[in-house]
Amino acid sequence: MTGVTSPDATPGQTRVQWIDTARGIGIVLVVYAHALRGLVSAKMLVPTAGILLQDHVIYAFHMPLFFLLSGLFAGLSAANPPADFVRKRIVTIVYPYFLWSVAQTLISIAAHQFTNRPASLADLSRIAWEPIDQFWFLYVLAICHMLLLLPRRLFYLLVPLGLVCKLAFDGPGVLLQAATYLPFFAVGVWLTAPRLAAILAPGMRAVVCLTAGGAVFALLLIAVGPATEGPSTLLGFLLAGAGIVATLGLARLLGARMPVLPLLGAASLPIFLLHVIAAAAARAALKWLSITEPAMALPLITAAGLLVPLVVYQLAANAGLSLWLGLGYPPVSPKSRPRRGGVGYHPLELALAKADVEVTPRAKDQIFP
Repeated sequence: MTGVTSPDATPGQTRVQWIDTARGIGIVLVVYAHALRGLVSAKMLVPTAGILLQDHVIYAFHMPLFFLLSGLFAGLSAANPPADFVRKRIVTIVYPYFLWSVAQTLISIAAHQFTNRPASLADLSRIAWEPIDQFWFLYVLAICHMLLLLPRRLFYLLVPLGLVCKLAFDGPGVLLQAATYLPFFAVGVWLTAPRLAAILAPGMRAVVCLTAGGAVFALLLIAVGPATEGPSTLLGFLLAGAGIVATLGLARLLGARMPVLPLLGAASLPIFLLHVIAAAAARAALKWLSITEPAMALPLITAAGLLVPLVVYQLAANAGLSLWLGLGYPPVSPKSRPRRGGVGYHPLELALAKADVEVTPRAKDQIFP
């Protein structure tokens, strides 16, 4: 199993690098899809049948993929003391949600002439129950993680109950969104990263996942028709599942052969948080430079949405500010990592717990990501 030592791993544990590759594939799709929609909204791109098909394919499975990947590690981390589990979710999900919802909204208001959708301070007054733009993901992810505090049987019982509610009362609202994505998160919790790595250890199984999952996805894509924001029918859930299976097979076969993918996957949280701002700034700059040819604008905006957050994340990590900026745990080397009783701490974590609380060693759970 190819992997690198996880900063929060107990001795002997490794990080499955191809799972970071799967995250990398997912975050590239997220940024590309938002860049595509941004160009259409800015009237720099005509929504042809080909563009709509790309949008349909990506939105059919890319967010369910992230919920499953998050569940792979969350279930293991839930075995730790509840206070430790909750504290880490506050640091890595709740805090980034509020911080970057406010930051993105204020930036959108200040640069309203360059944005596709207007924003107002009134939006911020509702973020406790009505997420802004892409930050619905963190809100729903926090709900999924908190449900792990329930007895595991009750947690799994909520999956079919939520699915029935989703299929019967489909509509807006974070609770129905949670019901939509909880099944994928729960599958990840049940699988766990080590079990999934063992299942796909033989390369032939990965080939089967890629080919069979891709074929079923293509057939269901025809049957489902135009996509909505996430699965809304039983066939939609099956479509998302087939896309996830194909993606996992592809990621396992790629492994670390394309180093940029695991690199992006490991930084998928900061990319998710910052890519809309970076992409909007790149789109405005291209418009100002009169570069409106979609064949040039789309890859440049996508690259900006991926690389600018990556650079910001690295600079923040070098300055020791990554957690303070809500960008997740820094890529810390064993030599430079601060230690206390064998476990790394950050001031933001200590601010949420008493200094004498001992945190047990735990497997690193990349929440996004």
